[in-house]
Amino acid sequence: MLTHEKNALLTQCGPGTPMGQLMRSFWIPAMTAAEVPPADEPPVRLTLLGERLVVFRDSEGRVGVLEENCPHRGASLFFGRNEEGGIRCVYHGWKFDVDGHCLHMPTEPATSRMCQNVKARAYPARLAGAVLWVYMGDAKPVPELPAFGFMDQPDAHLYASRWHQECNYAQAMEGELDSAHVGFLHQMVNQTDPDHQALTGKYFQEDTAPEWKILPGMAGFMACNGRRVDGDKRYWRLNQFLLPFFTMIPPRPGDAQLVRMWVPMTDERCWVICVSWRPDAPLNEAELAAWRNGENSHRKVIPGTTTPVERLDNDYLIDRQEQKTISFTGIKGIRAQDAMVTETAGPIADRTREHLGTSDMAVVAMRRTLMEGASQCAATGQPHPAAANPWLYAVRAVQTVLPQEQDVATADDFLAPARGTPPAAPRATETA
Repeated sequence: MLTHEKNALLTQCGPGTPMGQLMRSFWIPAMTAAEVPPADEPPVRLTLLGERLVVFRDSEGRVGVLEENCPHRGASLFFGRNEEGGIRCVYHGWKFDVDGHCLHMPTEPATSRMCQNVKARAYPARLAGAVLWVYMGDAKPVPELPAFGFMDQPDAHLYASRWHQECNYAQAMEGELDSAHVGFLHQMVNQTDPDHQALTGKYFQEDTAPEWKILPGMAGFMACNGRRVDGDKRYWRLNQFLLPFFTMIPPRPGDAQLVRMWVPMTDERCWVICVSWRPDAPLNEAELAAWRNGENSHRKVIPGTTTPVERLDNDYLIDRQEQKTISFTGIKGIRAQDAMVTETAGPIADRTREHLGTSDMAVVAMRRTLMEGASQCAATGQPHPAAANPWLYAVRAVQTVLPQEQDVATADDFLAPARGTPPAAPRATETA
């Protein structure tokens, strides 16, 4: 369990908080690239880390992310006119470019220099890997984008989606790192699908209390969980946690790889962004249809929104008859099932009342990594060192079956793709 003070440290991400400072060390995934409006079209609202923002694309196609409130009298720029290279507040006509510079101040005399001295708060923005990234920190120059495997993939190899979840980011993310729940929450009643029984399903049923080993790294850790299978073997599943809110779980054999991002909207709500990709081939229509329908990996949402179909205010459309005959929960979709167990704990779970066991080892490691990172940033006033090392994010989640007596930490061939490769050191310049 955590004290009230440590729970606040973990969950509070707004401006001026230690966790907010840690998160602002990194590029923040904000929305999918498909959600960014076209050039000179109306802006869209965005809330990140407790800050209300607007996103727009100017006449040249550059993306701007500005504080929603105009620096003049605080009117919302969401209602502004996106025209001729900037967004114009409809209250008094003040106009700002994507960098926040004031381009026009028509209510001031032509001789006034005030326009040169006023700036809207603006954040650097980049489009990469089907995602809009926003940098909300103070580092100059800004760090490079994280080197996830999907960042340079062709569009046909990528699918990204975003939905919102009605709880704190850490609470939502804890479910991703908790492999012990998979054999219960997501199990199917009388499951006979051979694909489900392959290197995933049946192994979760044979051993419901996995052995855990946490392998720490510079940007997070690898959470290795091993289940006894086939008599004398162990099925190892390696999940990745990367600061400040990125997770990877190993796909079933033949499935696409994925990264999920658990981004604080406010302290009581979060965005979930998921990117699925294939490094060696375009995505196929069958898997795209399954993702859009929320069958796996992604969440089914009301078209044109980030609102899930199965959600808290409609009891996740639970079907009690299906709960008896088809699935353990009676709720359709793994993402909806995960949302149910995290959202029903309340917007911010009271961690002073919980009772943790050995199956919660990765959850404890995640909390500790985040809180130590936040305390470090608060004490030094500096960005987290991992933000300056994008290669740390070029890793994968993997799974395998090993002899039961083998220590997973020594299985170098298995762990190799799960470890990032640091850039080669520059050669020393030869002198005569």
